[in-house]
Amino acid sequence: MKKVIFITLVITLMISLLLLLNACNLKKGITETKDSGQSAVESSKDGTQVQESNEEDIQDSVSPEDEETFEKLYNPPEGGSPENIGKIIFCSQSGETKYADYYLYTIDADGSNKTKLADFVVFMRHPAWSPEHSRIAYSALVDGKDKIFIMTADGSENKQLTFGNSRDMFPTWSPDRNLIAYISYIDGTPNLFVIDIYGNNQKQLTFVEGEDTILWPSFSPVEDIIAYSYNKAGPEIGARLYTIKSDGTQMLELIVPDNPRDHDSEPDWTPDGKVLYFESNRSHQEEIWKVDYYKIIHNLSADEDDKYEDIGLAQISNLYSSNVHIDHRPRVSPDGSKIVFYGVGSDWKDKGTNLYTINIDGTGLTNITKSIDGDEWPDW
Repeated sequence: MKKVIFITLVITLMISLLLLLNACNLKKGITETKDSGQSAVESSKDGTQVQESNEEDIQDSVSPEDEETFEKLYNPPEGGSPENIGKIIFCSQSGETKYADYYLYTIDADGSNKTKLADFVVFMRHPAWSPEHSRIAYSALVDGKDKIFIMTADGSENKQLTFGNSRDMFPTWSPDRNLIAYISYIDGTPNLFVIDIYGNNQKQLTFVEGEDTILWPSFSPVEDIIAYSYNKAGPEIGARLYTIKSDGTQMLELIVPDNPRDHDSEPDWTPDGKVLYFESNRSHQEEIWKVDYYKIIHNLSADEDDKYEDIGLAQISNLYSSNVHIDHRPRVSPDGSKIVFYGVGSDWKDKGTNLYTINIDGTGLTNITKSIDGDEWPDW
């Protein structure tokens, strides 16, 4: 009997020791996991802390039920979605609700196959294709304020990236597909920000104040450069084209009009990243212009008198003679042969905005939507 009691005590003691060791190891594992997964923190230019995240850490933290969502949003198919290349994405006041909320649509370049995408939220605007054409970034209203979202091209998954009291609009994807640049209105002043596609690492790149404005960002399709418009406050100063890297360095003013009141805005790149198309009133009417970005960069070391020589600056469109007024957003096609924009023209009895395409030599102006729904903010 004493032998049985002794054996029982020994077994109980061994079990207790094992449980104690397991608890210590578990606590150590949690601490190590927390330490190894802790994000590095850096300070942005305005003193705001920016939290850096690691893609593997994020993926490891995804619950099993969210793995399918994660895969669709963050691991697009190998080779992308070539079936979407050449499709124009845009927003339209479809008339489905009495408030005429904007929703997202795609359409072929010849005006056929208009297709509505999933409507996760209301007032969906400013859509932008990802480089592989498998995802779409856009802005939409949340509690009365615009926020940045991404969604799969088939509309099956959707994620909100920005939060808070600011108004966030005009997203554009980096060529490596990891960042989105956008404009955020804080205290009424728009500045340029970037954020990663997981909704982390928000960083402010420009710091204008008061009535100055930073607008219309466009990421180069081949390098870490964002083109945008900067308009200094004042009735006699127009918008100017600038570029900046996504880390906030190497800010550069590209071209300066002879007339200070002229403005250059809403830039977009050719697929090879060498030429910028933009909207300008240099001809006293709103038209589409182009400039050779590579030549500007090459001329940086030239004398001041020669800096703007031979930079390929040229007017492309002659919309005024066709009674068409460009409103916003000229965008170059993936093959570099056409430009799409939205505007109002007498060809459709001045009823609402429509999408127009034009060849890069200025010929072939075509209204591809011919509707009264209010078709706006195209991207190719």
